[in-house]
Amino acid sequence: MTGMTAWVGLNKIAKLQDCSTVFVSAASGAVGSIVVQLAKAKNCRVIGSAGKQNKIAWLEDNTGIDAVINYKTTNDLVEELSSHAPDGIDVYFDNVGGDHLEAAMDVMNDFSCCVECGM
Repeated sequence: MTGMTAWVGLNKIAKLQDCSTVFVSAASGAVGSIVVQLAKAKNCRVIGSAGKQNKIAWLEDNTGIDAVINYKTTNDLVEELSSHAPDGIDVYFDNVGGDHLEAAMDVMNDFSCCVECGM
């Protein structure tokens, strides 16, 4: 079920294009980790968020993710996200809402897509 959720969100809702920039909140979670891997399979730049060092290490060691933001230790989520996506983000796969959604909206490109999951 988590794989189908990730696939439909990226391919049917976001219509993910090769080489896009994707931000995934809760990137180490069940859906988020599949989103990361599917986006990497399309040669996308993928930025994720996680709140614990062991989850960040798992993402870096196992998924090919390009950057991970520790949302619990960053002082400015918008600034941190912008530093990893200087040209903006094309797809935001939102698993958490709140501050993550607000930060993504500040960094999203024109005509980009936000996929809302589990809210």
